Amino acid sequence: MAKPVAVLALLADRALPTFGRMELQPARFDAEARRLSVSAHIGAEFADGRGVVRGGFFAAVLDDVMTGAAILTLGDEVQPRLVTQSLDYLCGAGPGEFTAEGWVVSVGPDYCLTRAELRGPGSELAALAQGVVVRNTGDG
Repeated sequence: MAKPVAVLALLADRALPTFGRMELQPARFDAEARRLSVSAHIGAEFADGRGVVRGGFFAAVLDDVMTGAAILTLGDEVQPRLVTQSLDYLCGAGPGEFTAEGWVVSVGPDYCLTRAELRGPGSELAALAQGVVVRNTGDG
């Protein structure tokens, strides 16, 4: 199991949007399960006029945990990037404590299949995602 501070520092250095800008709590990465877990307090600045956190935030966090799981699974020799993401929004959620988990389902020759879930305050399942993360070796 990777040390929480080291996981967050590695992902922030890789310029993943939410890891560098959100107040994320120490992350856990289970290398055997290829599963990354993070939590954050999401403030009112991410909510719309009705007090519901915007869906774009959900998409960004889920993108980052899926890509982060791929980075931690594949290692530093590649620059993985999410190229396809499908999202299911299950409920609206107001500001508060959120947790997100992303994991690598399978690794192919040039890609990883990933999945993720986001839970809002009260631990309700707010969104599910799946994606394809490609290995970008810098050749194109």
